[in-house]
Amino acid sequence: MGWTNSVPIFHNEINFILQPEIPYNILSFIDNIGTQGPKDWKLIDGIPTKHPTNPNICLVLWGFFKLLNCILQCMKYYSGMFSGHKLVICTAKFKILNHVYTLEGQVPEESCLALIKCWEPCKLSLEVCASLGTTGILHIFVKNFVH
Repeated sequence: MGWTNSVPIFHNEINFILQPEIPYNILSFIDNIGTQGPKDWKLIDGIPTKHPTNPNICLVLWGFFKLLNCILQCMKYYSGMFSGHKLVICTAKFKILNHVYTLEGQVPEESCLALIKCWEPCKLSLEVCASLGTTGILHIFVKNFVH
């Protein structure tokens, strides 16, 4: 048997541990922590800026790995743990909670788009609920959706 309200309690604990970095560098959802590196690579003649004390290290990656180290040290201080097989670092595209993220930004998931392309008029209340659920996921891609 699980504890009552264990999921919200765990989520609150993670948010407390990483509070200094939320929402600027980190967003968390229960046991998933998302970080985003800088988009500005500060190119000089097409070459990324290098670290002043070590010209072999890209300055943007140095800053991003400092952030990752900060996250890991905070979790270590509070005796938190990470799952190694769920870790995704430096990838061009990944999916989390049915949202697909790329270097260009967030894009809709193909399975959701396929549902919309073959959608028929709703006949049952269950179909209306499914339609609203899909709309809830994809509304972020519709300009002026709430207006």
